[in-house]
Amino acid sequence: MKRYYLVFETGALEKTIYPLLETTTIGRGSGNLIPLSDPTASRNHAKVHYDEGAWVVEDLGSTNGIIFNGQRVEKVSLGPGDSFQIGKTSFSLVEREIGESEDPLQTTLEFFSPTSAGAAGTDRRSVRLMDVISKIPFFAPLQDAEREELAEDASMHVFSAGEIIIREGDSGRSVYIILDGRVKVFTRDDGGNELALATLGVGQFFGEMSLVSGKPRSSSVAALELSVLVELSYPSMAKVIEQNLAVKEVMEEYHKVRKQDTLDKLAKMGLTKSEFLP
Repeated sequence: MKRYYLVFETGALEKTIYPLLETTTIGRGSGNLIPLSDPTASRNHAKVHYDEGAWVVEDLGSTNGIIFNGQRVEKVSLGPGDSFQIGKTSFSLVEREIGESEDPLQTTLEFFSPTSAGAAGTDRRSVRLMDVISKIPFFAPLQDAEREELAEDASMHVFSAGEIIIREGDSGRSVYIILDGRVKVFTRDDGGNELALATLGVGQFFGEMSLVSGKPRSSSVAALELSVLVELSYPSMAKVIEQNLAVKEVMEEYHKVRKQDTLDKLAKMGLTKSEFLP
């Protein structure tokens, strides 16, 4: 089974993923499924739709048009990996082969698709994120209202295979949850050789060590395959911790366990890293 989605960039390291589940409109107007803040984009700039066995991007009478392979086009069929430009935003079509049993990816893709609010006033995006958040150990003490608030503040990113998500030594205290794909956690020895620490998959998380310690990132994380991640920012996490002591306690315990596990692995390699020490 093949699934398709758009990956688009609005600036350095600013990537967003959007599943192609239906005709998708792009433009500056708020009514578009993909709204752009770029003033060079028209209010109703373009649409991406499925036509005769392929996804097609089509201009809707915009001022500056769609740029494909350096040329302005009115309509063009897209193949996997093809890119097009609208204003300052670059879009790429991604194809993924999914097994019939991989239901988590389908629900992942579905929650990114803007939909009307449900009976309880919460859209599918928040519902799916709340479900993911509820399965993270240190979020178990949260009430539904707290999970919903956290979900509303979350951001989503897509990383290609081999792409660095966080780099050892960098500042940053966000926590990441893996919604699709796999990542590797690694460090390097004094000679620059890569040393594997862990492989994480769907439903697992990373980044909490810097959140708790306040120190720079103690290891690097890179995508092993195309991966979709949810980022929970430090301000959002700090607010949750401040309001819920139980979350802080569970997170600190998790931090101790992971830190010790890393120290044990490094010890077996004959290494000691100061950032892991008290």
